[in-house]
Amino acid sequence: MKGIPIRMLGISAVAMVVVAVQAPCQTFLGAGLGAALPMTRYVDESERGLHGELQYGIHRFCDIWPVLTLNYGRYAPMDTLSALTPSHPDVFSLQANVRWFPWGSTTFPLYTSIGTGLSVINGEDDASTVGMPGSVELGYLFLYDNPCCDWFITASVRYTAFNMLRDLDRPHLSGLSGMLHLSMPLGGGKP
Repeated sequence: MKGIPIRMLGISAVAMVVVAVQAPCQTFLGAGLGAALPMTRYVDESERGLHGELQYGIHRFCDIWPVLTLNYGRYAPMDTLSALTPSHPDVFSLQANVRWFPWGSTTFPLYTSIGTGLSVINGEDDASTVGMPGSVELGYLFLYDNPCCDWFITASVRYTAFNMLRDLDRPHLSGLSGMLHLSMPLGGGKP
């Protein structure tokens, strides 16, 4: 039963790639890395987390962009912890986000974003692995409207509750992260 949620995330990742390859409109694919400060229960057990992401988004509409994000995160234990401390989780999540650019993506590309989806938190305990994440993000696009570049860079700060809806046996995991993404348009050019 534990392998089913991971298979679902794998199938979702393949679906993202298939959709990206056949993209008929103004779309982009991005990859990024980030660092997270764990909060809630894990703040006393872990100093940092590392995250990797793939993003597929549609930038056809000037002020609102739907984005699909596949995220993997790993939280490292503090050096001072004993061997009896519970394991630190690997986190997989698939989220649908909506980015809103209040001043337009080509005028002043600062955005806010909210999202939710499905998360899987693996550990060595018997707690339920599946949860529903939620995230709030503030970001800025660099080189988006620059005529010399087809690609653009996204810098963002995000708060994510990886399992805001979950089994009560699973501890709550959330984090504040800084992310950096490199994105390439797939089709249709820029607006």
